[in-house]
Amino acid sequence: MAGEKEEKLLFDTLKPMHEEMPQIPPEMMQMADVTELMTQVVKEEEIKYCFGLVGSGAVRIDVLLQKSGIQRVHVRHEASATFAADAVGRLTGRPGLSFTGPGTGMTNAASGLLQAKAAQSPGVILIGGTGTLYDDLFTQQGGASAESVYSAVTKHTRRVSNAMSLLYQIKRAFRSAVTPPMGPVGVEIAEELTFLSGIFGRLPLMLLYSMYRPGWPPKPQENGANPAEVERAIRWLLEAERPAMIVGESIHYDHAQEELREFVGLLGVPCHCRRVARGAISEYDPLNYYGRARGRVLKTTDRCLVMGLRIAYLENWGQPPFWGLMTRYIQAQTCQENVCFNLPTEVELRGNMKAILKQMIECIKSMGITKPPEKWARWRQQVAEEKEKMEKITLERTEKMMGKLPVHPDLAGRIISEVLREELNDEYIAVIDGFTASAYFTDWNKAIHSGQVLDAAETIGMGHAPGMAIGAGMATDRKVPIFAIMGDGAIGAGGMDIETAARWGIPVVFLHENNNTMISGVWDRFFSEVANPTGNRMRDSWETLPNIRYEKIFAELGCHPEFVQRGEELKPALKRAFDFVREKSMPAFVEVVVDPTVMHDVIAKFFPLLVGFLKWEEVPLETRKMVLEQGLITEEALMFSGEPSWKQALARYKKGEKVF
Repeated sequence: MAGEKEEKLLFDTLKPMHEEMPQIPPEMMQMADVTELMTQVVKEEEIKYCFGLVGSGAVRIDVLLQKSGIQRVHVRHEASATFAADAVGRLTGRPGLSFTGPGTGMTNAASGLLQAKAAQSPGVILIGGTGTLYDDLFTQQGGASAESVYSAVTKHTRRVSNAMSLLYQIKRAFRSAVTPPMGPVGVEIAEELTFLSGIFGRLPLMLLYSMYRPGWPPKPQENGANPAEVERAIRWLLEAERPAMIVGESIHYDHAQEELREFVGLLGVPCHCRRVARGAISEYDPLNYYGRARGRVLKTTDRCLVMGLRIAYLENWGQPPFWGLMTRYIQAQTCQENVCFNLPTEVELRGNMKAILKQMIECIKSMGITKPPEKWARWRQQVAEEKEKMEKITLERTEKMMGKLPVHPDLAGRIISEVLREELNDEYIAVIDGFTASAYFTDWNKAIHSGQVLDAAETIGMGHAPGMAIGAGMATDRKVPIFAIMGDGAIGAGGMDIETAARWGIPVVFLHENNNTMISGVWDRFFSEVANPTGNRMRDSWETLPNIRYEKIFAELGCHPEFVQRGEELKPALKRAFDFVREKSMPAFVEVVVDPTVMHDVIAKFFPLLVGFLKWEEVPLETRKMVLEQGLITEEALMFSGEPSWKQALARYKKGEKVF
């Protein structure tokens, strides 16, 4: 009717959001501290131990974790905490937990996070950070936020100052850490929720649980690949003349060792295992073309299956000479990010490695294949012969080193591997933490199952051995012997946490190859004539004080000590060390004096990049003779050298002209 007020629909109150709220249970209105609830989330993830060093806001994290029943290993340096968590992540495939305080505590911990990221090792770090109210004010132990500092060394790090989102962010961190590509994730708990939690962190349960509710245990991903693509991959591989496999970390993380062994046994395909998956096919198996044979096999194969290996620097990013120039590939990866775009790939598979291998095995059996194809018999023999040949060469060259002083690192690597086999039946975990030491050990020790070898991944850092040994000990309930080989840099960077290993009864033998220098042989041979402003070798070089008896130092920290100067002394010393470790469940420390002139093999390959900024005449005369006479400099290598005098010297040498 005219004059009546027209009613308009201003709000649609029929939508679910306008339904009457149910009555809130009284218990949900109870007040609670969010940091105490935080420990429930951690326990829900089946965390039994963590690693950290207290400081400022980390005090509350430390005490509450211990109060909840989680064992805490208190380290001497924050990096050791994250190195230990990395070891746990690599060995178990579940996040290793660490914590740290703000400021320099937070920055110190970054080294282990970067290493874990490089290894795709899952981990969670809790940072007791400074409050947002102190931003830009440089409060005590402040000045930096982990959210920004850790952006490059974790998958992601979130700074949390609102109590209502903390539980969600911690649960998300644990889930994200194990989502491929796996890696460390950080949660920075601002001071508002630690020191000032009485004001900002204590709220009704209803609000604290607004973004998260308890009841989310770990749930691994077990998805397989597209079945049609799996069949296409198998049929394509069966057409190969010289097939090969190369597998990596995800085989171990996805617990796929059993399936890998069945697959390799069914087809008889030569298979090289890398990174933490070393030993997934025993390195005694003739089909595992590990060590110095790997390059020769990979260059020869025509079709290759890559599984669960992120191909990065240590694999030369999929480029020759590590990889065959004419080889074609299948790539089976856990995620898009791990695909190598340098490899000419016929089939891509995506999923859990265990699930994909099961699919492949089922596909092969459905084709009626029950044993390795006979057409590959000669190829398998060639692979085994190449591996045997390379092992014979290394045995013969170390025979000539016996009895000579100082001990050559190559001979030390051989003797160590013999002891690991004779005394431990190759049942141990090895931690590799030395530049030159790594070059002469890693191809001697033989892994018989995955999860036996821990290293620095692409970071190629130092000082991780004590922390990783501690993490490995905790992850195995201190029931598996650990062997940690260390160089001089490692001793300086992480040595004090050997005391932590003693305090926690970690069954580890630390072996220090003492050549009294960092990066042995390099300063002397390349830089000694120009990098000497003081004229004092101890100050200008990369050397340490000579003849330090480190075993005496670490005996004071609880280790059984051994000192070795001669090759024939090493085996009995190691046997005594392992006897002590197994009987007492305490560390031993073996000091071995090794040749300081021996270099890492990578120096021979890349020294023009390392030294090429100097003029040719500035390099010591004996070194110039060595690199020319041994053919260590080539026109290809000098493409990247900035100093023209090197190219001129090489050209004169090729013409037979005088260059010295």
